[in-house]
Amino acid sequence: MVFPILPRPCHPRGPSPRRGWSGRFALALLVAGCSPAAVDGSPAHPPDGGGGAPTEPPPPAACDASAADGVAVFASDVDTGAPQAPGAPPYAIDGCWLAYVAPREAGDASGALRLRDLGTGEELLLAPAAETPRRPALAGDVVVWEATDSGTRVVRVRRGGQTQTIRGPFDHAGEPRVEGDAVVLTGWLTADESGDTDVFLYEIGEEEAVQIASGPGQQRFPDISATHVAFADFSEDPDGRFDEDARDLADIVVYDRRTRRATRRSREGKQSFPMLGAGERGVAYLEWAPFHPEPKFEQFDLRIGDITAPADGDALAASIEQSGRPYVLPEVRGELIEWVERPADGNASLRRRPADLSAPAVEVPGLSAFELFGPSASATITVLAARSPGGELELRGVAR
Repeated sequence: MVFPILPRPCHPRGPSPRRGWSGRFALALLVAGCSPAAVDGSPAHPPDGGGGAPTEPPPPAACDASAADGVAVFASDVDTGAPQAPGAPPYAIDGCWLAYVAPREAGDASGALRLRDLGTGEELLLAPAAETPRRPALAGDVVVWEATDSGTRVVRVRRGGQTQTIRGPFDHAGEPRVEGDAVVLTGWLTADESGDTDVFLYEIGEEEAVQIASGPGQQRFPDISATHVAFADFSEDPDGRFDEDARDLADIVVYDRRTRRATRRSREGKQSFPMLGAGERGVAYLEWAPFHPEPKFEQFDLRIGDITAPADGDALAASIEQSGRPYVLPEVRGELIEWVERPADGNASLRRRPADLSAPAVEVPGLSAFELFGPSASATITVLAARSPGGELELRGVAR
């Protein structure tokens, strides 16, 4: 099976900032300058920068994969699986921007969320450790993440130097993804973490997120592209929710952002965690066989297909084994699929395969001596956390 691969849009990059700017002020201007628009409403945090700033400051400097090497990240999330679980790493990359949760400092339960320009090494504080920021996602100058506000899980969004909490007709929210100027997220309709959830779309500049998917039980784990939203629908499951019991059933549903129509891609068994990175028409997802009990994240299949075609034509991209925690989701971006393989009788490896399945998977060299965690990719760089025995959890960059 082969379908067109259209890489996601690249964001233009240019020369590095002029010398003499302070690190925090310069990067704040860079973030604000990627787009003339700002987020409507009262920001949860005041905008950065000051009077007299140029209206079109220089964009981030060019960077290569090695620029991410050695950036220390928060280890608790990947070690315990919470609150990042299931499978979301505490870092994300797009272009030369890297958003990551830093290691916690003494007395803190979490680390702070920072945005780094990989071209210059300059950083901006996006959220303090007190808000327990997690699950960052990036698209150009838009950053989204989960946080805790007065004990409630919320989704924050930052664009144009302003940060605000996304509001909507839900009790609390999480699992955000972003593309262009739109954010998709899961909204819990009650305070019960096992309760009913729906999928919501927030377009930056609007007052609140709007519901685009509902139904009995849970609709969760959305992803977004320029043309579609995809999510897992657990309404066919006996208890209607994702809970790692032996009976989970689910289908992938795709929502056309232009027509506002949803299409169920029915298959036997359980399909979840859709990924829309492989061009406009590619959809990938995790699948568990229709027999039970299923091995969950220790073993699953990765399938990929044409979003406009029936699901029974979707092809097997990989059968993935991950013995023991942490469980790591694959990454689908542009022309490549990447995942961490962790067999019970061997070392962990980062594996890579063309998204059109025109060639078999290959191992990315130079990483076999490390524990490996979730990959996140831009058009040209993949980053993943790695740790040598007894060492710290640090990022490694790999050219794509």
